[in-house]
Amino acid sequence: MGGKTSLAGVTTYIPPEWKKELEEWAEEEERSVSWILLKLIGNALEERRQESSTAVSAETSEAVGLVSNGKIAAR
Repeated sequence: MGGKTSLAGVTTYIPPEWKKELEEWAEEEERSVSWILLKLIGNALEERRQESSTAVSAETSEAVGLVSNGKIAAR
């Protein structure tokens, strides 16, 4: 395990019980805690991106609808 990587390091502090739970999970999956956290963060960011693009699409649709109806709304 180990070696050179192009990934950036991040340090955080978590409650000891979270750390214990993550270590148990990692052991069950035969992975490192870092790998588990990498996947969790990646999934959370992807979900955030999807929610963000959905919100932007909704705002764009709303703006297009207002303009096509001849109305302009100030925000």
